[in-house]
Amino acid sequence: MLRDRLLAVISLAFACFQLIVPPLVYLIDLRLRAIHVFFGISTALLAFPLLKKVGSRTGKFMAIDILLIILLVIANLNIYLRAFEIYSRPGELTNLDIFLGIVTVLTVLEATRRSVGLAIPFLVLLLFFYALLGHFLPGTWKSPGLPFKHIIESVYWSPLGIYGSVTGMSATFISMFIIFGAILSATGGGKTFVDLALYLTGRFRGGPAKAAVIASAMFGSISGSTVANVSVTGTYTIPLMKKLGLHPNFAGAVEATASSGGGITPPIMSITAFMMADFLGIPYIKIIGYALIPCLMFYTCIFFSLHFQCVKEGIKSLSKEEIPKKEEVLTFKKLGNLFLPLIVLIVLLLRGFDLVYAGFYTCVSAAILSLFTDFSLLKIKGNFARIGKAISEGGKDLARIVPVMVAVNIVVNLIGITGIAPKISGLIIDIGANNLYAALGIATLVPLLLGTALTIVPVYVLSVALLVPALQHVGADIVAAHFFFIYWGILGGLTPPVGLTAIVAAGIAGGNWLKTCLTSIRLGIVAFVLPFFFIYNPALLGRGPATEVFLCAVSGLAGAVSLAYGFFGTYRGRLNPFFRIAYFTGGILMLTPHLMVTLTGVTIVLSVLVLEFFVLPKDGPNR
Repeated sequence: MLRDRLLAVISLAFACFQLIVPPLVYLIDLRLRAIHVFFGISTALLAFPLLKKVGSRTGKFMAIDILLIILLVIANLNIYLRAFEIYSRPGELTNLDIFLGIVTVLTVLEATRRSVGLAIPFLVLLLFFYALLGHFLPGTWKSPGLPFKHIIESVYWSPLGIYGSVTGMSATFISMFIIFGAILSATGGGKTFVDLALYLTGRFRGGPAKAAVIASAMFGSISGSTVANVSVTGTYTIPLMKKLGLHPNFAGAVEATASSGGGITPPIMSITAFMMADFLGIPYIKIIGYALIPCLMFYTCIFFSLHFQCVKEGIKSLSKEEIPKKEEVLTFKKLGNLFLPLIVLIVLLLRGFDLVYAGFYTCVSAAILSLFTDFSLLKIKGNFARIGKAISEGGKDLARIVPVMVAVNIVVNLIGITGIAPKISGLIIDIGANNLYAALGIATLVPLLLGTALTIVPVYVLSVALLVPALQHVGADIVAAHFFFIYWGILGGLTPPVGLTAIVAAGIAGGNWLKTCLTSIRLGIVAFVLPFFFIYNPALLGRGPATEVFLCAVSGLAGAVSLAYGFFGTYRGRLNPFFRIAYFTGGILMLTPHLMVTLTGVTIVLSVLVLEFFVLPKDGPNR
C-alpha cells in the first residue's frame, strides 16, 4: 500500500536524520528543531490514519494527510530559512507567517490527537482561549487578554513555542535513546530480558511472576512506554504465570505494575533521568543514584507480594524443561547485544560526554554488535536488513512522542505568556502554608490525571512547568519535587477510571480491567506513599547524612516487605483483618523517614509477628 511504503521511507529518513545530524552536523537550534518538527509530525500523520477504520487505500484521507504534510514543509522551511530573522527581529511576522502559524498549530494538535488522544489538544485549546479571552474572567484568574497576532507570534514565530526547549530535548537526546530502544527491541532485547529473568528465577516458587518483574524493570527502563513494555514482555510472561495457576487478574497486575516501574528504574528511567539532569544541571550519575533506594523499595514490595501470593495459592516453580538452558541464555550473542551498549553509555556519561554524543555512540555500538555477532555472510546480510528495519521502527516510535512533546512545548509557552503558573502555584502555596500534605495532595492531581493517557515524559515536563515552583516555595527539596512528579506520572496508568497500562495487561491476560487496576494498586502501594515521604525527608533519595540514608533504606525495605505481607501474606492459614491492618500500618510507619515513627512501626510489626508465630495456636481463628 502506498501509505505504508511512504511511512516506511519517511520514518527511516527521520530516524537516520536524528541519528546523524545532531551529533555530527552543526545546525542552530531553530533549524534543527524545524526539521525535527516536520519529520516528526509528518511521520505521525502517516502512522496514525485520520479514521482508523478507513483503509490506507482510501484516497481522500490520504489526500488530507499529503496536504497537511505539504503545508508542514512550507511552514518549517519558512522557519529554517528565516531563523536568523526570528532571532534578530522578533515581532515582524507577515500575514503569511500568521497563516502558516495557525496551520502548524492545528496540524500539531491533530497529530497529537491521533497519537495519544484528546487530553493534550484540549489543554492547548483551553490555554489558547484563556490567553485570548482571559480578561473576561473575574478575580484571581483574570488575565490581561493577549492579541491573536501576539499569541501566534509567541507559539510559531519564536524560539519559545513550537520550537522551544522541550522540542529541543525531543530533537536531540530523547530521539537518540528512543531509536536505541528500538534497536535493542528489534534485536530480541525484550525476549532476551525474559529468558534471562526466567533463567535466574524459574527454579524458585512463582518463577514466571518474578521473571516478569525483572524483565519489565530492565526493559521498561529503556523503552519509555509502560504500554509498550507490557505489550513486549507481557506476551511472554503473562501466559507463563497463568499456566502456573495464577489468576488472570493477578498475572496482569504483576506485569502492569512491574512495567510501570521502568520509569523509576536506573540506568535510563524512561529518559526522565537525562531530562532531570538537564533541568537541574546535576550530573546524570547522581540522578540515578538518587533513584536507587526508592526503586529497590518498590520492587521489593512487588517481589514479596507475588511470593506471598504464590505461597497462598500453592504455586510451584517451573519444570526443568521450561527453564531456559544456560547455554541458550548466557551467550555473547544475546547478552553482549543487550548489556555492552548500556556499559558504553554509562562509561561515556561518567567520562563527561554530552547526552547526544553518548546516545549516538551507544546506538552505533548496539547496531555494530547486532550486525557482527554472526560472521556468516548470509547472517550479516540479514542483520543489515534487520537493523534497517529497526531504525525505521525507531522513526515510527518517535512519531508517537514527537507530536506530544511539541504540543507540550506549546502548553509550556502558553503557561508562560498567560501567567497561569503563578496562580496555580499561589493556590498550592496558600494551602501548603497550613497543611503541606494537603498541598501535595492537590499537586498530585495533574500528573495522576495526565498519566492515565500519556507517557511519563510529557507528564513530567508539564508537572515541572506548572507545579515544581510551588513545591519549592513551600520548602520542598528540588530533587525530591522532581521525583514526586515522576512517581505520580507513572501511577496514572494503574489507576481507575482509565488505568491504560492495567487495561492492556488485563487484555493480554483475559482478566477484568478494574480488578487488575485494584490489584496493581496493592502491588505498587509503595509508589503511592513514597513521593510524600520524599518531600518530608529527602534522605529516602540519598540526599542526607550517610547514617540517616542507611537507616531510611533499611527501615524502608523492611516496611515494603511488611506492606506486601499485610496485603498478600498468609502463614498456615489466612490472616485475619486485624493482623493485615497491623502489618499495613507498621509497614507505612517503617517507610516514614522519621526515627520515632519508624520505631513505632517496627514495634507494631514485631509484636504481631510474635503473636502470629509464637503465641497464637497454629490452627487458631486468627489465621
